[in-house]
Amino acid sequence: MPASEAQIRANQANAARSTGPKTEAGKAISRRNSLQHGLSGEGVVLPPKDLEEIEARVEAFEKDMKPCSPGGWVLLRRLATISVQMEVSTRREIFARAKNVRHAVDDFDEARLDEADELYDALGENPRKNLRKLRKSPEGVDRLIEAWNLLRLDLTRKPKHVWTASHLDRAANMVGLSVDHVQGTRLSALSNGVWGDFTDLDDIDARLKDDPARQKWSRDRLVEWIDGEIAGLEAHRETLDFETIELDRDEAEELATLDMSKEGTLARRYDSELQRNYFKALKEFRQVEAECLDRASHEPTPPLPPPPPPRMGSSRDPRLPASPSYENGPPPEDWKRELDEAMADLARMTSDPASRSAN
Repeated sequence: MPASEAQIRANQANAARSTGPKTEAGKAISRRNSLQHGLSGEGVVLPPKDLEEIEARVEAFEKDMKPCSPGGWVLLRRLATISVQMEVSTRREIFARAKNVRHAVDDFDEARLDEADELYDALGENPRKNLRKLRKSPEGVDRLIEAWNLLRLDLTRKPKHVWTASHLDRAANMVGLSVDHVQGTRLSALSNGVWGDFTDLDDIDARLKDDPARQKWSRDRLVEWIDGEIAGLEAHRETLDFETIELDRDEAEELATLDMSKEGTLARRYDSELQRNYFKALKEFRQVEAECLDRASHEPTPPLPPPPPPRMGSSRDPRLPASPSYENGPPPEDWKRELDEAMADLARMTSDPASRSAN
C-alpha cells in the first residue's frame, strides 16, 4: 500500500530532525559510541590519553628522524600513531592474561557447572547422548540427583501431591528415554497408577479395593523407584576420576595465559596487523626521505648575484693598483706600504710638470 501525502510529509519532517550531531564535540562523542579497543582503523576514535601520547610521540620522532619532505611528515605521524596503538595492544593483552590467571580456577569450576546445566536443559533434544555426558562429571551427576529430588518432593508434597505429564517426561529423559519411548515402561505404569489407571500394574496389592488406596500404593512405588535412581547416581559418582579433574584444575592457571576467546583472537590479529603497518610505514618513510635528499643533492647551485653598480660620483684613479681581495681579515702591512708609495708617486707627478709630460 503506497504511503499517503501526509505520511510522506511526516517522514520528511522526521528525517530533517534526525541529522545527527552538528557540533565538533557532538561528532567526537558520536565517533566513540562504538569504541571497543581503539586498536583498528587510523586512531580517529582513540581515547584522549592515547591521543596525548601520540602528539608527544610525534614530537620525539620529529627530533630524531628530522623529515625533510611533506610525505615524510605524514608517514612520521602515522608511525607515531601505530607505535602507540601497538603499546596499548601489548599492555591490554598483559592485563587480560593476568586477569584470566587470577580467575582461572573459579572460571574452571564455573564452566563445568555451566556445561552440566546446558546438558540438562538439552536432555529432551537427545536424552541418551546428553545423559551419557552428564554422568561423566560430578557436576552432571549432582545436577541429575538434584532434579530427581525435586520430582520426589512434588510427588510427596502435602497435603496434595503433584505429578503431571511434564513430570513423567522429565523423569523419562533422565533415564535416557524420549517422550515417545516411555510408554510401556515401569515408570509409565506407575505414573498411570498415580493418575488412577492401574491397567499395567500387574503386581499391585490385590487387597487394595478402592482407587485412592491403589493410587497411594502407586505413588509409594514411584517414590521408591526414584530413590533407586538417586542411589544409583550416588554410587556412580564415587567411581568418577577426581584425580584427573584436580589435575585439570591445577593446569587451568597455565592455560589461562593463552586467551582463546573471540576477543583475544581478534586482539592478536589487530596486534599483528599493527606491526605489519608500522614496518611498512617505516620503510616508506625511509624511501621518501632518501628521494628527498637525492633530489636536493642534484639540484644546480644558483649563480651568484651580479656585483652592485658603483655609487654615483665615485671613481678610482686607474693609475692606482687594484685593491686585492682579502677574505680573512684586514690588509697586511705590505699592502699599506705599497699604497703609501703609490700616493707619493702621484703627488710627485702632480707637482712636477716634466714628469707629467713624460708620462
